[in-house]
Amino acid sequence: MPFLLSQMIEAYRWIGALIVISVHATNTFLNLGDIMTAPHAPPVYAWWFVANFALGHEMVLGFFVLSGYLVGGSVLASIRKRKDFLREYFIHRFARIYIVTVPTLILTLVLDGAGRSLPDASFYDLPVFQGHSTPAIFLGNILNFQEILVPPFGTNSPLWSLACEFWYYICFPLLALPLATTYSKPLRYLGFALGVAIFLYLGLSSAWFRFGFLLWVIGALASVPVRPLIASRWASLALYVATLVLFRFLVRGPVLDAHPWLQDIADLIAALLLSNLLLTVRHASTEGWNWLRPKFHHDFANFSFSIYSIHMPILVLSRALVDSTLGPSYALQPATPANWVILFSVLGIVLLASYYFSRVTEAHTGAARRSLSASLPRFTLASRRAQELQS
Repeated sequence: MPFLLSQMIEAYRWIGALIVISVHATNTFLNLGDIMTAPHAPPVYAWWFVANFALGHEMVLGFFVLSGYLVGGSVLASIRKRKDFLREYFIHRFARIYIVTVPTLILTLVLDGAGRSLPDASFYDLPVFQGHSTPAIFLGNILNFQEILVPPFGTNSPLWSLACEFWYYICFPLLALPLATTYSKPLRYLGFALGVAIFLYLGLSSAWFRFGFLLWVIGALASVPVRPLIASRWASLALYVATLVLFRFLVRGPVLDAHPWLQDIADLIAALLLSNLLLTVRHASTEGWNWLRPKFHHDFANFSFSIYSIHMPILVLSRALVDSTLGPSYALQPATPANWVILFSVLGIVLLASYYFSRVTEAHTGAARRSLSASLPRFTLASRRAQELQS
């Protein structure tokens, strides 16, 4: 992968994760209800613009596009190269997801338990968290069925997107298997039938699962063209950012309430424009764009998965601590300087905790993959004719 494209993807990963946790932290600790009726300092307006559900929503959808580009794109590349890829592919995907998912669920259980023991644990009684801590839901989250067949476990509502990604990892190569002539026809069509069955079962249970898969596939297909649709990477970036700004102001409130289908249209357009940006940067000159070259993009991206995975139970526990110490009305008052200090302090705690969590989880993804590869029996599913061609 070209260096600038790799750096752009890593920059998007950590910036997107930071925007998402800022949205959730703002909703948890700040009351900006008077943003349109009372004067505020320019940084407050800037924060209100960025740390908003609409922009956070588009960042999460961007993660689907990036995942499709990287993971789905690797499947399509393996098919074009006639590689026997399924074994290593599934090892890589399972290791990537489960080395973070299982510790995340255990940490959520521990933090939620600690928070519910505080003097004022009323925040845990919100409907969005009620009844989500049962063993059955925990098991359903282990199997990555959250927000498809079961609710997310405990207070960790953002885990819904990881479940979608996990099953896209499973469905996409199976649905693409008829194109993989490396494998025998019975295996290809049996795999395709299994992919269709899984997709229909989960898709009928969740409309978002179906729509999210479309965005994921758009990202995967962006890896195929041999030339960009727009030659200028600055033009592609400006078009994507300007569209996000436009959606931030227009696809909301009464307009969206009256025409809810506008959200899907906006999401589809944003996914297409991000895919176009990926395609443009992939084929652009390697010169320029020095803002993408610093190593910190890679360093922050290395624990962005952990940031996204564990931030919500930390935010909820922190809110329960504030409620128990300062009273439940403190976070509901119009934001004061003290509220802002609390917000940024908690965000700092989330980032620090996520970094150290990543050191014992996702930092060892490579080792987990090697261990799985060494322990599982080696076999080839490639047809004899394909093996002869490869040799």
